[in-house]
Amino acid sequence: MTTYVLVHGAWHGGWCWKKTASLLRDAGAEVFAPTLTGMGERAHLNGRIDPSEITLDVHIQDIVHMMCYEGLEEVVLVGHAYAGMVITGVAEVCPERIAHMVYVNGVIPADGESMADQLVPVRGEEFAAWVRDQIENGDGFLPAPASVEEVGRRWGITDPEDLAWVGANVTPQPAAAMASPVHIANPKAAQIPKNFVGGGESGFDTVAERARQAGWGVYPVDSGHDTMITHAPELADILLKVGME
Repeated sequence: MTTYVLVHGAWHGGWCWKKTASLLRDAGAEVFAPTLTGMGERAHLNGRIDPSEITLDVHIQDIVHMMCYEGLEEVVLVGHAYAGMVITGVAEVCPERIAHMVYVNGVIPADGESMADQLVPVRGEEFAAWVRDQIENGDGFLPAPASVEEVGRRWGITDPEDLAWVGANVTPQPAAAMASPVHIANPKAAQIPKNFVGGGESGFDTVAERARQAGWGVYPVDSGHDTMITHAPELADILLKVGME
């Protein structure tokens, strides 16, 4: 039985994998979709934890600890968007537990880069400046989309039920996590087979090309950014294929 750990991106929670996780379980897989500190159903911690302490390293440890306490091995580790940062860091800590890595419209950072750095080519310098301002002068969080229309524009969701579901569940994103650099130095992590799933309308074409040039498996999907919501059957099929390699 293949084990999948599905890690959500910014503003989301483990809930966003519901459709994809259900399909994987129907195929006989073991699936975990944890929620990162300060997000989703763990947003109640906000106000109890200094937001400057909710860094990328905390989110990496969320996943590392879950995998260790559950005794998971031979994991297919999947990260969406910001979680490309997270799973990259997880592989640095416990590469021996990971069989494959899959980046779903996910950033592929170099050593010392942050999520804000990764988004400069896509969102411009203004995004990085906004993140810094929220850390230094704001409440330490990046607000979630304020309307279903904004959800649709940002993440390529058009189905009314999906829009209502996502709009009701997104939560503010800890800004410090977006500004934290990842540290890459473990040669064992570099040996893990890696794959990239890219939605054609996601804005991650250049990332997909980098993955292709690095010899990764690259799987295009005709979707927007939230492939796990809008194209769950296609994504589940890809993940099952990777899990059989």
